[in-house]
Amino acid sequence: MNDFNKNPITPEPRGDEHTEPQQPTMEQPAAETQNTEPRTPYQTPVQHPVYHQATQQQQQPYGGAPYTQDPMGAAPQPQPPKKKKHGKAIAIGLGGVAAACLLFAGGALIGHMVYTGNGNAVTASAQAGDLPTVQINEAPDLDPDNYDVVNGLAGEEIYKKVSPSIVSVISTTASGTGSGSGVIMSEDGYIITNNHVVEDAQSVTVQLSDGTQYDATIIGTDEQTDLAVLKVEPEGTLTAAEFGDSDELQPGEYAYAIGSPGGVQFANTITGGRISAINRDVTINDRVMTLIQTDASINPGNSGGALINKYGQVVGITSAKLSSSGFGETSVEGMGFAIPINTAKEVVDELIANGYVAGRPSIGITGSNVESADGSIAGVQVYSIDSRAKAASEGLQVGDIITAVNGTPTPTMDDINEIKEDMQAGDKLTLTVYRISTGKMVNLTVTLTDAHDLEGDDPAEESTQNSQSSNGGSQYQNPFSYFGW
Repeated sequence: MNDFNKNPITPEPRGDEHTEPQQPTMEQPAAETQNTEPRTPYQTPVQHPVYHQATQQQQQPYGGAPYTQDPMGAAPQPQPPKKKKHGKAIAIGLGGVAAACLLFAGGALIGHMVYTGNGNAVTASAQAGDLPTVQINEAPDLDPDNYDVVNGLAGEEIYKKVSPSIVSVISTTASGTGSGSGVIMSEDGYIITNNHVVEDAQSVTVQLSDGTQYDATIIGTDEQTDLAVLKVEPEGTLTAAEFGDSDELQPGEYAYAIGSPGGVQFANTITGGRISAINRDVTINDRVMTLIQTDASINPGNSGGALINKYGQVVGITSAKLSSSGFGETSVEGMGFAIPINTAKEVVDELIANGYVAGRPSIGITGSNVESADGSIAGVQVYSIDSRAKAASEGLQVGDIITAVNGTPTPTMDDINEIKEDMQAGDKLTLTVYRISTGKMVNLTVTLTDAHDLEGDDPAEESTQNSQSSNGGSQYQNPFSYFGW
């Protein structure tokens, strides 16, 4: 779970009622009631044409609005953390077709539950036998008589080698059916795809390159990295992809993408181009991801498919493309993005082993970036604290303004997350907070909670809502007018 921003509430004008804040002093903390974390849309669905007729009343037809977020026109949303400080966000459209418009709550994962093709759930621990891991290979020694030192293997050789390892992923939700792509990582049927391809799926079907279909189980998903792992039970062995070292990629070298753009009717389509850039930080739905950029054509339905190097090795999981809305009316072509396989390996291995990514740290809060009129107080005002978070019993209160972490000023939630991202669940943070109720500064030591423990709805949510309803609304008073915000 990541800690999120919450849009500040703008108070009604109250004439001359604003007063100056009291001078900060130090005091000891006290615990207070918690609220639940808000949820925000992650994506907009796009229907692929194979299933359009059957579900046209349920989903937007293929060719409609792409997965985009207009940085100028859309209302601001609570923001997950960014790894680094960045300038203006680039609007990105997800490259795959997902099944439904979904919500996320604090980076919730499907986690310890896996789902069978008929919608029944079993625990991940039911998976038996030795578990595979993603194996990263060095560049192969190729016969110079059949290999171009500059350009690599011929495109037709790339296709013959990799296409049997690429599948179409058909995902059915309560809203309809959509599809994406996947990469076979093991002969016994483990498959890598994108989280947004299978998120909220009631059932998942995988179609191999020869047209054979299997019901698939969702082993685990990770919304933060947009990765998921599926499992099928094949009658024989499958052709597993060979994975290459994405850290060795160089801008300018040849690259290929194989997937199902537009749906299963265009399954195993190959496109070619170049590696345009590496370590490209882009913002997708308010989340900063470090991706490989390529001009190999990536379209809706390619999500979860393979980005391939000149040796025929899978070096990335295709996930996104640039939308023209990022540049106003300007048309944009040839700007696709893939998750580096070296980045995906750790997540995929964790999903196979645990069903979720363990150890991610979370304070367990939502908050607003705020600043007093005179600039003397700037920080993140706590809007809610998950009752399951350790911080809930360690003195942090709703309404507190976090102004520093471990002595470093944190005027925004991004600044808090930048400090937190290199830590682990169980580590401790020293928070400096301005307490509205007393006008004093407080130093708190809080313990980071494993984000996995904060999945789903806060169990205190219902009782809090009932309490607020019986008292005619929220007991939390908006302090912004006090500070003149």
